[in-house]
Amino acid sequence: MDLNYLYQRHQISVFMSENAVCERSRKAHRGLMDAYASLIASARRGRTVVVTQ
Repeated sequence: MDLNYLYQRHQISVFMSENAVCERSRKAHRGLMDAYASLIASARRGRTVVVTQ
């Protein structure tokens, strides 16, 4: 997985969580933000990151 893509998605999740209109949306975007951060950390440690869509 391309690290640039993961960084982009993480930043979008940060933005969306900060600008969400309700707590439920903020929580969802924070969850995505945490998931992307985990994938970034794994990729930086040299582990293979596989994301299915």
